[in-house]
Amino acid sequence: MATNERTEEQALIDTEALKYRSRGYTYQQIADTMGCSKPTAFARVKRALAAIPAEAVDEYRRLEGERLDNLLAIATHQAMTKKSLFAIDRCLAIMDRRAKLLGLDAPIRTEVITLDYIQQEIARLEATLGEIDDDATEDTPSGTETA
Repeated sequence: MATNERTEEQALIDTEALKYRSRGYTYQQIADTMGCSKPTAFARVKRALAAIPAEAVDEYRRLEGERLDNLLAIATHQAMTKKSLFAIDRCLAIMDRRAKLLGLDAPIRTEVITLDYIQQEIARLEATLGEIDDDATEDTPSGTETA
C-alpha cells in the first residue's frame, strides 16, 4: 500500500475531525476532543477535505446555487411588491452568499508598506535625482549656469 493512501480507520477519524470543524470547532477544540495535537487536528481536517471528490463539490455548489436562487426569487418578490427594506437586505445577503459560493468576488489585494521600504525608496529617488543633476551639469557649456 502506498504511504499516502488512508486506511478505512484513518478515513473515519479524518471525517470525524471534519464534522467537528463543520460544527464550528476550532482546531484546538478538535484536538482536545479527539485527544491529539492541534497540528494533527488540522492535518486530519485537511486530509478529509482533500478526499472529497471534485464531482461532489461541484454537485454541492449546484444544489446550493439552486437553493439560493429559489430564496432570492422569494425575497425579490417581497422586495418588489411590498417595498420591504428587510426583504431588500435579504436579497443583498443572498446575492453576496451566491457570489462567494461561485467565486465571483475578486480577492482583495492589500499591500503593507514598511518604514524601511519608504526610506529605501526615498534614497533611490534621491540617487536618481542626483544622476539627473549630474547629467544636466555635464550638458551645460562651461561658464554658463543652469536655472
